[in-house]
Amino acid sequence: MTHIWRRRGGRRWIAAAMLTLMAGVSGCAHYSTTAGLVGGIRTVAIPTAGNQTAEVDVAQRLTERAVDAFLADSRLRVVDEESADALLLLRVTELEDEPFTYTAGEVTEQYRYRLFVEVTLERAGGSVLLEMGRLSGFGTYDAALPDEDEQGREPAIDKAMDMVIEEIVDRTTASW
Repeated sequence: MTHIWRRRGGRRWIAAAMLTLMAGVSGCAHYSTTAGLVGGIRTVAIPTAGNQTAEVDVAQRLTERAVDAFLADSRLRVVDEESADALLLLRVTELEDEPFTYTAGEVTEQYRYRLFVEVTLERAGGSVLLEMGRLSGFGTYDAALPDEDEQGREPAIDKAMDMVIEEIVDRTTASW
């Protein structure tokens, strides 16, 4: 049996197969998530969002939820402005409460809360790394329920903010 392997180049075939396997495995051995972040940044500061609306607390809530989302994601560390590689600048530009569903008598049953936010990621020196433009998110709420109810306006605001923030985190931490 040994003489058959030698005649057919069995050792060369095994060596070639092993070499191919080793090359394939070593090609996939190195993987890093930080190198793919926008501009190679590792830390971000999120100053309080600007607010061009009449709702006073919306900017602070958006900022707090954005910080929480980046902390939960953990691909970028959230630090103070002096230590950050980049600043995430948020500005609430518009809010809308628009009728969403009606009864047969044309009475509004549900509203859609829409939030519009302009987003820019700047390097600490001021150069723009990523301009996301105007992002929007929405949530619906029952017009007859109090704001704090789980189907009221406050949870709808949170849903709208979370939609915008999810988009921000995805774009900021995406690999190129």
